[in-house]
Amino acid sequence: MDGFEHQAPSFFICPISLQVMKDPVTISTGMTFDRESIQKWLFSYKKITCPVTKQPLSDFRLTPNSNLLRLIQSWHLQHASSSTTKFVEPEPTNHDALMKVLLEEIKQPQLQVKSLRKIKSLIQENRGDSCRITCIRDDSLFSLVASLVVKTELPGVPQITGNDTPVIINEAVSSLCLLRPSVETLKMVSQNESGLLIDSLCLIITQCLSNLQIRIQAALLLKSIFEVVDGIYKEGLRVEFFESITEILKDQISRHGSLTVLAILMEVLSYGKNKEKAIEGGLIPILIELLAEDSERHVCEMMLAVLEKLCQKAEGRAAFLAHPAGIAVVSSKILKVSHVGDDKSIRLLSSVLRFCISRGEVAQEFMEVGGVTKICLLIESGCNLKTKEKAREILGFHLKTWNKTPCFPSLFKA
Repeated sequence: MDGFEHQAPSFFICPISLQVMKDPVTISTGMTFDRESIQKWLFSYKKITCPVTKQPLSDFRLTPNSNLLRLIQSWHLQHASSSTTKFVEPEPTNHDALMKVLLEEIKQPQLQVKSLRKIKSLIQENRGDSCRITCIRDDSLFSLVASLVVKTELPGVPQITGNDTPVIINEAVSSLCLLRPSVETLKMVSQNESGLLIDSLCLIITQCLSNLQIRIQAALLLKSIFEVVDGIYKEGLRVEFFESITEILKDQISRHGSLTVLAILMEVLSYGKNKEKAIEGGLIPILIELLAEDSERHVCEMMLAVLEKLCQKAEGRAAFLAHPAGIAVVSSKILKVSHVGDDKSIRLLSSVLRFCISRGEVAQEFMEVGGVTKICLLIESGCNLKTKEKAREILGFHLKTWNKTPCFPSLFKA
């Protein structure tokens, strides 16, 4: 670092190169770096963490920091007379011509990986300026890159150690995550050949166990896909898929990954035998344990909603009751999360307690963990009418049992 850089404000300095930034970009952790330095870190050195915070990255977009760039340019002009160092504007590139060349190269197997990496860099560089690339739309590029994913074979068995994911899969999936195709194109490409892209992404999640980054990226793509495809393409998911996304939830390495998995579950559980498959995949005990530890409103709402869907099935209710903390955890969320959280909690408990009228031990446990008290408080609160009716319904299931306890509010006694 020369004397000129020493005079610069610290936030002008790239944490990687330790030089004044020429083209500052911000990554998903909120940290800002010089574009050239962070691109080398991510795409040349294959790092998947933030260089400063060491947090795992699930979103690899580089967002231009225009405000900081203007400050740096202004600072350079003010200090030009005190140094021979000059600010160098990024040289303009014929992006349209370059993209056309890359699109031709990507069709040649020996050039595919190199071309995908260049395309990713080009997309990231121009994401904030839609006028820079005009020759190719995200729609046609998405279709082309998706074809590489479905044509590449994965290892026949799950890869628990090492990283045996084909390089072309890594590059193609990360490229797809950067693209923004139209809803029509996303649906068409995803449903093509009986949903082959969906099958391929599910296989990536179940097979590439040692590569968390690509599994989360595949999940991000599936989340967007499941939001637009017809219901029939959500029915054929395998138990192994639910086991794998349950593992992503359980590991809690990536918050973004966990939210993505919960969003996928919300989209697919209502179709086919997916509830039964998710239950078989061990989802319920994991959700209960995560719900006990989490206090973030949106996450709790999603977990309660998924649990409520699963407990619509007898197998789900059995798995819920089999967990020693199930009733206590859900009861504890009443009046602590949100009105939506209250509604999901009450619906879940109603599904479970409705089928336990003859099981006095369940009614006793619900009383002991404070569930009855929470129900009574909820009824007296300003919750919506339907939630209040469901809560009164729950009281009616075991009223004879709870009436006998001295702590049961006289207001609700028969």
